Amino acid sequence: MTTFGDGVYQFGGMPVGGLFFPGQAWFVRPTNGSDGYSGKKPSRAFATLAAALDAATADNGDVVYFIAESASAASCTDYQSAALDWNKDGVHLIGINAGNALGQRSRIAPAVATADIEDLFTVSADGCLIANILVYDGDVTASTATAPRAVVVSGERNHFVNCQFSLGGDAAGANSLDVAGARALSVTGGENLFEDCYFGLDTLLKATQEAEVDLATGARNIFRKCMFATYTSNTSMVLVSVAASVDRFAMFDDCIFYAAANITSAAAPLGAFNAVANNGLVLLKNPYIAGIADIAAADNTYIKVLGFLGTTANANLTGLAQSVDAA
Repeated sequence: MTTFGDGVYQFGGMPVGGLFFPGQAWFVRPTNGSDGYSGKKPSRAFATLAAALDAATADNGDVVYFIAESASAASCTDYQSAALDWNKDGVHLIGINAGNALGQRSRIAPAVATADIEDLFTVSADGCLIANILVYDGDVTASTATAPRAVVVSGERNHFVNCQFSLGGDAAGANSLDVAGARALSVTGGENLFEDCYFGLDTLLKATQEAEVDLATGARNIFRKCMFATYTSNTSMVLVSVAASVDRFAMFDDCIFYAAANITSAAAPLGAFNAVANNGLVLLKNPYIAGIADIAAADNTYIKVLGFLGTTANANLTGLAQSVDAA
């Protein structure tokens, strides 16, 4: 057993969420840390995630602890001046905060003056546990990004727990991130698990953005007890777009699909899904849909529903797994 002077106890490894990792613990404190420190204790924490990732060893069970130093955004945010790629397999990222479901105080966001980041946070590594993290791609002055994405998961077999991934408009009101290709999350890797996560944003009106999440490629990605949300005036918006190259299945287990309603300029999106997944199926178990016109934007045979709750048109699907007629 090693006991650090600032109260951190290490028993030959680091316990995280009931799991036990044998590697090195690295600490990040965005306000009181310094990239000139060792990063091995909270009192000598790094200031940035990039420094911690650079120090970590892949496939060693290393854990990066991102410590919230207060409830204010300025004291709990690692502001990025360039895209951040989490690219080391098996290096885990844990936010040390209250563990609340929204607005987690371990934040990743772009620097306000950084206008050209397309993909703010990419997880290209495999086998990482990422928990209690908020990625907010917003408050960018005069963004030049043509298809900004808050989070891209191109790696495989990663596990995301209690995270929020959101993309919003310009703080000055120009809403410069409101473009057709903007996404809160894009998934191109396979066999990733998302649990108790929130995707999208219901605070800034979007007139042009066409989807909050897209599944572009990959097989057997699972979303469990997640919420997908938007606030839009674009009736062609869908919350989740599933491409034809998605393989085997994409599963949504006990998830909520929600669009803000009864607010000035809010409109009901055409569907929760737009799916042409001819290589696989979209499996929905106990979905709940609110503020959205229908479960799918158009008729198709690729969406299977078990225990449907939500739009009136498809209420008779309760209890049976079957194709959805979204007409």
